[in-house]
Amino acid sequence: MQKYFYRFSVIFAITVFLFLGCSPDQEPVKVSKTDFAMGTIIQITVLDSNKQAAQKAIDLAFQEINRVGNLFYKGNPESPIYKFNHRTDKSVKMPKEVFDLIVRADQISQKTQGGFDMTIEKLLPLYNFDGDSLRPPQKSLVDSLLQYVGYKKLEFNSSTNTITSQKNGLDLATGGNAKGYAVDRAIYILDSLGVSGALVNAGGDLRVIPRPDKKWRVGIQNPRSPNQTIGIIALNSGAVTTSGDYEQYFTFKGKRYHHIINPKTGYPGRASRAATVIAPTTELADALATGLFIQGYEKGLKILDSFPECEAFWVDSRGNYHKSSGFDRYLE
Repeated sequence: MQKYFYRFSVIFAITVFLFLGCSPDQEPVKVSKTDFAMGTIIQITVLDSNKQAAQKAIDLAFQEINRVGNLFYKGNPESPIYKFNHRTDKSVKMPKEVFDLIVRADQISQKTQGGFDMTIEKLLPLYNFDGDSLRPPQKSLVDSLLQYVGYKKLEFNSSTNTITSQKNGLDLATGGNAKGYAVDRAIYILDSLGVSGALVNAGGDLRVIPRPDKKWRVGIQNPRSPNQTIGIIALNSGAVTTSGDYEQYFTFKGKRYHHIINPKTGYPGRASRAATVIAPTTELADALATGLFIQGYEKGLKILDSFPECEAFWVDSRGNYHKSSGFDRYLE
């Protein structure tokens, strides 16, 4: 989803339910830690036989999340993203880790027909969600900035890890996929340490490691009733992410203006209230949820043909529910 780094938001896109009914002869210890990083509340829960080992694993996972956050934070002068956005030449050489993430993002942009687009950065400051008397930007200003948006304006050289922009002033936003990538890296650390099960939830971007007793249960939030769930996902492994119009928004003249911007119009997407994606990785689920939210369920179902390992659920603009053909197998 499109989000701002280091922007405080405690509204989770999905609600996590933890049930730890383990057998008497093998009861793992549950250790949880909540911290603030990458602009959101992050919760890590680990199941293991040893409390100290579980705590150490969680600390190492948070270290990795902070490393990724610093690497992709556009406000960090040492970040490759900062250097790209403040470039003086058309081409910028990137560290391979950063280059590869941007290439993967570009592939998702192609498959979602521009529903997800990292080049949306110039439009994001137009929308403020704090304070009183909030109002949308003038259309003339939005239109003047659309020239700096478009994933097709980027070129990639994999032999040198170089990204070239055909348009001066085109900047990159990492809020729609870097947080998901950080969750994946945390899961990688936890899995490499051999924990008995784990869940990492970064403001609703969530991924799990299988637990010994039963599947993890994840509630899908009703976009118009925050305390109500409209379905429960039973997940053994993989990731779940929701993009919704209820996380950051204001109402102006009876119309809701939220933070998920359509890269083609410069205004908030109107096809959906929420889109939930189940995917193998959080990075993919995060970006794809944004793209499917923007495109809506009719186009989104066709887009999913390019992502056979993923399933999706939509609440459309009228509040109706739609789901991909394989989504039911995850529902309780």
